[in-house]
Amino acid sequence: MDREATISLVSFPTLSSDEPDRLNKTLTKMGQYIDHAAELKSDMVAFPEICNYLGDKDPWQFEPLDGPTVTAMSQKAKEHNLYLVCPLGTIENGNRYNSSVLLNRDGQIVGVYHKNFPTHGELDIGIVPGTETPVFETDFGRVGLSICFDINYWEVGAQLCQNEAELVIWSSMWQGQRMLTKWAIEFGFYIGATYSRQSTFVDIAGREIVAVNRNISDATGSSPVTSAKLDFDRRLLHHDENISRLQKLYQKYGSTAAYCEWLPQECLIVFASQLPNVSSDDLIEEFNIESMRDYLARVRRDRQLALNGEYSAKSS
Repeated sequence: MDREATISLVSFPTLSSDEPDRLNKTLTKMGQYIDHAAELKSDMVAFPEICNYLGDKDPWQFEPLDGPTVTAMSQKAKEHNLYLVCPLGTIENGNRYNSSVLLNRDGQIVGVYHKNFPTHGELDIGIVPGTETPVFETDFGRVGLSICFDINYWEVGAQLCQNEAELVIWSSMWQGQRMLTKWAIEFGFYIGATYSRQSTFVDIAGREIVAVNRNISDATGSSPVTSAKLDFDRRLLHHDENISRLQKLYQKYGSTAAYCEWLPQECLIVFASQLPNVSSDDLIEEFNIESMRDYLARVRRDRQLALNGEYSAKSS
């Protein structure tokens, strides 16, 4: 059962730091990129870290959630009936945060993520670390947010996984590269990584779908919007114990009932239902198929039981 959505990432060139009325001109440019993403029938558009002041001599400017940036982006989200991820410095109750704001198709705030692991440079200017990693429901899937330095910390990805993220938008000031692969494989979600000079999509098996460096758009004058259509019904499995279960699935429903791509070098299977009105999760439940996420969690649990002298085969 396909559950597809088109996601757009925008790695845009910044204005000169001494540009008059720089913020408003930047927001206008961002709006134009959203217009282009809408022409591509995007369901979600995402920007890089602190996108509104990116490239400024003092990029750490902080706004309330009803300030000019979120207000302008809210209007664009509503105009084009799409979701929008806007990373910026925010101020709430006197506290400064490095944040990503998720807006829905009506331009309303769905949720806000505060960077859990600010760098020392951020801490030194009073940015307060976030302590939660929420995942937000959209009409195409469950979306988590993460920012730049967070990707170095297993606990951020693990919490996004525990909260059942299907897509993580990672807004950053660097590419991420192999770190994206590591997160995607271990945690089983798509990643849309947007940095001012590159946009990258990675699938649930950690494979790069597309990576577009901004030097192409800079040289040609094309739009810095990179889009990919993602199927949010796909699930990542480990092949341990799942092959026999998949055999039973095909025996019952036929040889075309599900998409299975076996990656034997990595012991992984990319799985998706191809039955009408039957989701991958429905089939996983019916045939007791175990996702990669659940398998790793079960091994961690049973390891601790064994260390406590409490493990038995029946508890696994």
